[in-house]
Formats: sequence, structure tokens, C-alpha cells
Amino acid sequence: MAYTLVFEWIDEYESLIESEIHTYATEQEHNHEVMIALYNILAEPQKYKTDNLIDSICQQLLNFYRSGEPQLRKFAIQYIPALIFLHLSDKSFTAVQALLVSLYNLEVVDNKGQPKTLSFRIPSIAQSSIYHDSNTLEPAFIAESSLRRWEECNTKLVSWGPLPQVETLNAQNRQRVVTALLFLYNQQLANVLIQGIEFTSRGISRLVNQGFSSIPTSNRSSIASESSLQSMTVLPRIQISGPLLIELLHIVYHGAVRCANGAVQALHDIIQRATYESLSEVLLAASAFKNLLQHSPSISVSSRPSNTHSVSKSMITNASFRTKKLPDDIPIQDDQQNPPEAPLDSITEEQEENEKIKNKTVSALKHLPKLPGLTKKHKEKNKNCVQQGDQQNIELNNSQIDGAMDLNSDSNYNSAVHVSAV
Repeated sequence: MAYTLVFEWIDEYESLIESEIHTYATEQEHNHEVMIALYNILAEPQKYKTDNLIDSICQQLLNFYRSGEPQLRKFAIQYIPALIFLHLSDKSFTAVQALLVSLYNLEVVDNKGQPKTLSFRIPSIAQSSIYHDSNTLEPAFIAESSLRRWEECNTKLVSWGPLPQVETLNAQNRQRVVTALLFLYNQQLANVLIQGIEFTSRGISRLVNQGFSSIPTSNRSSIASESSLQSMTVLPRIQISGPLLIELLHIVYHGAVRCANGAVQALHDIIQRATYESLSEVLLAASAFKNLLQHSPSISVSSRPSNTHSVSKSMITNASFRTKKLPDDIPIQDDQQNPPEAPLDSITEEQEENEKIKNKTVSALKHLPKLPGLTKKHKEKNKNCVQQGDQQNIELNNSQIDGAMDLNSDSNYNSAVHVSAV
């Protein structure tokens, strides 16, 4: 399907006359089917290498750029990242290299053929960036006087260029050329189709991860696995400079704001590659961007990592421990003369539950005389005292038993035992 659409698209432009180019350029701005088909072909160029389809596409994009129509120029610029990824991964496509060199040479000079220099001013702190969110500033901070003061402080101009023209791409100038092309692409990033941002984000992930084995070393458990790893074909690692990763971060940032699929994953891949290469500037910008995605309320990303952790109710923490007041020592008293005192209240959060447990304990203790062990013990003691014929000793023994049991239980329990003993 993509193959047929692209061929018809190429034939249609070749059959146009000069008066029809403007109308054709206006239509191409909304020709989304052809745009997506071109992204699919550039992502898998090996399928169309024998048909020279890549060469025809490159020639068509160069004609668009030279036509003088702004819509056709924007149409050609939106494929700069895909062409760069294709060139960095496979340098056998000479047409891609020629197109990149032509676009670069046309952009670094003005209409008179002189080196071009772009000047721009850094935005003030009142305007949002990847390092801060202006919506979170205090109202007093963004008052009119404060804004005027910050505008006056940010009068320094930043220049881009001039850059020298090149005849071919080699190891010496390749990183500089592709970085400059991505800089020009980022100027038109708001006009790029959202599907194009998604394709570019996936291309960034492939670019920074190529040449790195995804199998961890801990999984290599035998000699057979080592031999199988050696037999695997690993693509060569692509050299990427720090300024190039910074330009790629601009694409990822714009894609995350527009909720493009794969933008957040591309951000994590760039952070991994920058960590491996020890690129401090890239890590600073990427970390600021990642923090903005997590905490800024003005940016909504569906795959934003969540930092909230739910704590289980059964988890034991310092708050689980409660201070309880222990009861004082209870003196031994005669229950017949003095009524039993109420137990001391303890400071606890489970007051109602403790009252239910105490009520159940008292009701159970009332039936203690029915227990065989305890009843037999008291009967034997009373029998020995009756045989000795000393009723006074019986009362003394009973009172001693009651006193001993008062030391190990509360007053309710003592009352129940005393009644059963008598």
C-alpha cells in the first residue's frame, strides 16, 4: 500500500505544470496518507532498496525544497530526522547523503550566497521552559514591574552560525552537519504531523540503543549460551555527540507535550546513552525535562511515571505503637468487708473492644466451680480442715487463698474465685 501511494505521489508531481504547483503545494499540507507512507518506507528502507525507491523519494524532496513554495519546503524539512537516522545507520544510500548535504548547504547561506547567522534572545523566567514552569510562580513574582526587570536583564543575543559549506559527509564533519540540520528541523517542529513525531521518537530510541546488547550478563549461565551470544549479529554502535543529543531532546520534549507515543521512552533511552557517554550537559537538560513531566500540572503525559506508593494498613510503623498506662499495685483486701474496686482504666484506642473482652471473662469465671480441676482442689483442702476439727483454720485457709489469687488477677477475677471457694 505504501509503495503504491508513494509512486503515484512521485508521478503526480512530475506531470504538473508550473501554474499548478501552488495548488498542489496547498494540497500536500493535508496529504497525511502519503506522509505516513513515506515514514514507513524510510523506517524500513531495505525492503525497497532494489527498486531505487529511496533515490526517487530523495529527488522528490529536493525538488520540493527548491520549488520556492513554503508548504513544499516544510513538507521536505519534516523528513530530516528520518533521513539522518537512515544515513547514520546505513551509509550505503548515497542519495540520502546527497540530499542531506544539499539541504545543509542551502540553509547555511542566505539568498545572496553569504553565510547565514541566526540571532535570538533567551526567553525570560516568566516564560516556561524545560527548567521551570511559569504557572507555579507566585503572583507577586510575575508582577508587571518584575517582568519588566527580567526583560531588561535578558537582552543578550545568542547567535547560531555562520557555518561552512561542505562537499560530502565524512567522520570529521558528519556530527556538525546533522546537528545543524536538526536545529533547522526544530524551528518547524510545531508544523510536523503528530504521527511524524511518533515515528521520530521511535527512531531516536533505535539510534541511541543500537550496538548495545539487551541481554544482561547474569543470564549467561553456560558455555553454550556464550557461543550463542557470539553467533548473534550485533549492529555497530552509532557515534552520537552531545549537541546532537540536545537537539534530539527538543524533539522528545515537543512530542511529550503533544502526547506522542514513544516520546517518554525515547527520553529514558537518551538518559541511558548520556550516562554511558558521561555527557553532563545532556544529563542536565534531560533530568530537568523528566522532572518537569513528573511535577508540572500544565503538561499531561499518559505514560508519566508515578511516584506515589500505597501503604498497607497492616504494615507496622512507629504510629502503630501506643503508650499505655500500667495499673498501680493493688493491695490485698478482704472482699467480704470491702467491695471490689473497679479496675483501672488503661489509655488505649480499643476501649470498646476491651470492655467486651472483660465482660466475656467475667461471665466465664462464674462457671469456674464446674471445672473439675479447680473444684477438686478446693474440696480436698476443705475436707482436710474439717477432719482436723478446726473451723477457724478453714476460714484462714480460704482467706489466704483469696489473698494469693488477688496478686495475680484483677478484682473481678478474685471475687469469682472467692465465691466458688466458699
